Amino acid sequence: MYSAETGIELHEEVVLMTTKGEAIAIGIAQMSTVELSTCDHGVVAKVKRCIMERDLYPRRWGLGPVAVEKKKMKETGKLDKFGRPNENTPAVWNAEYKDFNAPLEDGSAAPAPPSREDATKSEATNGTAEESKPEETAVKSEKKQKRDREDETEEEKAARKKRKAEKKEKRKSKAAEESD
Repeated sequence: MYSAETGIELHEEVVLMTTKGEAIAIGIAQMSTVELSTCDHGVVAKVKRCIMERDLYPRRWGLGPVAVEKKKMKETGKLDKFGRPNENTPAVWNAEYKDFNAPLEDGSAAPAPPSREDATKSEATNGTAEESKPEETAVKSEKKQKRDREDETEEEKAARKKRKAEKKEKRKSKAAEESD
């Protein structure tokens, strides 16, 4: 059982709380209040910062209806050992299940939701936050960066290394200025 405050919008900063009223974490809403009231499982927020101490309560992850079904399908070989579909996966599962950790269909990572700072900056420059499009500021994981580098040309590689060396030199000169 849960309760949600009215007026929660998509990509809004929210506080996740226990039924006792203890703050668990700060997160970014992935559903609005209307969606929350109609669903029985799913990702409702992406955690930005955890507040509660570790091991204060026993762990209960993986006990929801979809998680239990997924575990059974992995055991019977209908999903691979990582929970991804294989040749034995039922069509119903492929149609209904949404993997929120999977990359987008074009191979790119999901864009980061706009932050409050982006909205404020764009309002100041363009009038309203809705008219402007915030730049993608999502930081790629080290593994994804390495994968992208495999496809780069020699010129791109040289330019990247040059930028890296310039950045390093800039940092050194700034550190030297501060120490003087």
